[in-house]
Amino acid sequence: MDDFELDDFNNLPTDEDKDKVNKSLLLKFMGSFIFVIILIFILGVFYISIIEHNKFQNLAFQNRIIKSPIVANRGVILSRNMTQLSFNVPTYQLYLDINNLSNTQIKNDINKIAPILNMSVKKITNIVHNGKKNNEIEIPIYNGLSSKNEILISSNTALNAFIIKEVPVVKFKYNNLLSHIIGYTGPVTEQELLSNPNLTPYDIVGRYGIEQSFNKYLMGQDGIQLKEVNTYGQIVSSYGEKKPVAGDNVQLNISSTIQKEMQSLLIQSIKTDPNHVTGAVGVVENVNTGGILAMVSYPTFNNNAFEGAGISNAAYNVLLNNPMDPLLNRAISEQQPVGSIMKTILLSAALQDNVLTPNTTFTVPGTFLYDGTLFENYAKINWGTANIAKCLQFSINVFAFKASIKLGIQRFVKFEQLFGLGKTTGIQLPGELSGIISDPKTKLAITGQAWYPGDLLNAAIGQGYTEVTPIQVVNWISAIANGGTLYKPRIVKAIYNQQGKVVKNYAPQVVRRGFVSTNNLNVIKYGMEQAVQNGIDIAAKSVIADNAGKSGTAQFGNEIISNTSDRYSHSHSWMASFAPYKNPQIAVVVFEENGGLSTYAAEVVKNFMNWYFGVYLKK
Repeated sequence: MDDFELDDFNNLPTDEDKDKVNKSLLLKFMGSFIFVIILIFILGVFYISIIEHNKFQNLAFQNRIIKSPIVANRGVILSRNMTQLSFNVPTYQLYLDINNLSNTQIKNDINKIAPILNMSVKKITNIVHNGKKNNEIEIPIYNGLSSKNEILISSNTALNAFIIKEVPVVKFKYNNLLSHIIGYTGPVTEQELLSNPNLTPYDIVGRYGIEQSFNKYLMGQDGIQLKEVNTYGQIVSSYGEKKPVAGDNVQLNISSTIQKEMQSLLIQSIKTDPNHVTGAVGVVENVNTGGILAMVSYPTFNNNAFEGAGISNAAYNVLLNNPMDPLLNRAISEQQPVGSIMKTILLSAALQDNVLTPNTTFTVPGTFLYDGTLFENYAKINWGTANIAKCLQFSINVFAFKASIKLGIQRFVKFEQLFGLGKTTGIQLPGELSGIISDPKTKLAITGQAWYPGDLLNAAIGQGYTEVTPIQVVNWISAIANGGTLYKPRIVKAIYNQQGKVVKNYAPQVVRRGFVSTNNLNVIKYGMEQAVQNGIDIAAKSVIADNAGKSGTAQFGNEIISNTSDRYSHSHSWMASFAPYKNPQIAVVVFEENGGLSTYAAEVVKNFMNWYFGVYLKK
């Protein structure tokens, strides 16, 4: 074991020495810590001032620059001869500038403006809330501000958070002539903002008619004005702007002149019809292109009432509660039985499938007993012997019954579909219905009942469960008139940009052709010509044009009608016609809801044909 010297213990560190070492270490640690902090600060300053300079500069720029929208003009709608049917009219729009406003200040401003605008505080609050959610600074509150309110608001210093701008609002040339076709516009909704990121709270969108279905073309692109503001929200200067771009213009095939004449004739007929007509339609189609020259649905409404500040709830409720439903476009959205006009499809099918020939004859007594049910001709007239032409000339039901039995429901349905029934025509308007084709499956779905043999006979004369729209009728009559080409009916002819260049052209579009031969259709056309010139539809005979046609008196409802003069009081009045017979140009369909005998619709057709060929084409 080694020996230890006493001096070895004397050299051990004392407590004082230990304190000095600890203090030295602490000072070194604190110095290092401070150095690291200073280094981080220097690096942070470097990062912010050098690397992230642009980012933070942009944030600072955004804090002192606000975006103010410049509302673009909406594209206009033009008639076929380029007459302007809609306009952009300057009006006053009120905005609330919430820049640097507290929630309390916003609430106070809303309470101040609500009685002036005659709006509820809740409604304005919701508008502002939605605007804030979309990060808007200037929130549109009211469009179509009156001159009186414009002066009142702009001169009141207590309302200096509100901004008044002159913006375009859509107005239409006619109050109620083209409302179902053109439609109207309205402010974008919260739901539309959520579903479409391209929309802003300032946007006006189409709500009905062409304004709705062609909204993507008609809508312009709003501009933006950048304004520099100080910390008090006061505008210092205008920084710059992006100019708005107006929407494209839409040209229709519709002639406002033809539309006006058809509407006038329908109103005149309704006044003289004793059957309390509840609505009417008049459609004119170019049989060689599918272009729709006029499409009247009556009663109508004033589409200008929806523009600017918008229609009031009271006025809108009046429209909604009107039993004649003026907001309904009956030409495309009303499905009704068509009556004996259906015989033109039935007999076309029988000829094309070689069930009948032009010379086939049937004995046609006044009544016809089939499967235990008695069917009859109009007024139970015994026509003796008849062929296809005579069947159409005098609308002989018993001939149609016998033809339908030979044809059968499946082949009949096939040709109804070929003529465009049972599906929408694809016309360029929202809200079109497809109609219903009567067959066993349809009856079972509607009533839960099985198909009976007599149902076929009802379908043959356009009764039973068959329902069509007026646009379908005029389209299939056009296909007969032109020799067998079914076109897609077209309201819109072309779209132009603001420089007049064609953006899109809607050329005639063939759906199908040749499904019935020209020779077979000539037989049908001849029978229709005979019906108007010296047959059952002579009330539709024009003194100017050599027109052909077929009428329909379509019964509806479940009322039991006695065999008296009122037996057609629960009937719709139809008349379909084309002219001239040898060189068809137009097809016309008139429908009077609850109009009684087809005579009333036929007289409208006659008067229209006289005007169109005797006045309009000679201008």
